[in-house]
Amino acid sequence: MKPEESLDIISRMVSDTRRSVLQQAYIPFLIWGITTVVVSLLVYFLVRFTGDYRCFYCWYLILLVGLPLVKIFSPRTKLVRTGISLSLRSIWRMMSVLLICFSVSSFFVEFNILFFISLLLSMGSYISGAIISYPFLMYSSLPGFLAAALMLVISGLNQIPLFAAAIAVMMIVPGFKMKQDLKNLN
Repeated sequence: MKPEESLDIISRMVSDTRRSVLQQAYIPFLIWGITTVVVSLLVYFLVRFTGDYRCFYCWYLILLVGLPLVKIFSPRTKLVRTGISLSLRSIWRMMSVLLICFSVSSFFVEFNILFFISLLLSMGSYISGAIISYPFLMYSSLPGFLAAALMLVISGLNQIPLFAAAIAVMMIVPGFKMKQDLKNLN
């Protein structure tokens, strides 16, 4: 094998890995991001206009809507499984467990749940961007960190629009960017 052929094979493997990781990542980012923003705004307006804090149970719609949508829209094609994709899957599974535990416990113990969720999602997005060498994802997670810090100062319902905006910037925008970059790789 000639050196040029070796470099070509390595280049194709790197490209296939990047394509596979982007293909596996953009759909969950878009689905969970859009679902979270829509439910956040729903909760905000329901509580704002009804004054009924039982509307906070609507937060669980994120899980009830998001899980089936991820199953429906996940790629059906066989994707390249790499150490990177397996690492990302493990990180997001752990983040999901933490998010669910924090969410459920917030109904029993009063604490600033949106602070913790913003912080965890920001960390997950930043780590994902770092692992796949995708600076746009790393930088788009910064508003989530800022929103988390602001949630220590802002209280009550006013946290929800800030939370929704942070989710839009750190999940939806990068999801569309990953989708566009994936089209450019093909």
